[in-house]
Amino acid sequence: MATILLVEDEFVIAFGSRMILEDEGFAVLVAANGEAGLAEALASGPDLIVTDYMMPRMNGLEMIRQLRDRGVTTPIVLATSIPERQVPKDPPSQYDAYLGKPYGDAGLLEVVQRLLAAL
Repeated sequence: MATILLVEDEFVIAFGSRMILEDEGFAVLVAANGEAGLAEALASGPDLIVTDYMMPRMNGLEMIRQLRDRGVTTPIVLATSIPERQVPKDPPSQYDAYLGKPYGDAGLLEVVQRLLAAL
């Protein structure tokens, strides 16, 4: 069973996404902001990370940068309502997949299963 770290500050989205992933048999850890997500990722070493971009205390891109700077190669999905072409590219974004919000069950599961299959 793969472990997924879900970093999301909106409770309703975090709760719904967690239920979708757990129903598919994944173990899910949840962090409510980028700082907590960074700490959880470093402590638990999840198989995959799904993170929001716009969050308090540390945004998703900064969390990803800090993880990559520490040598973490875990696949990361960036989930945001901002079109991907508008996601800042300086420094280069180091996520593995983009997931536009709002996303449905199928969209979330497709990107998670695709990245996990590549491991």
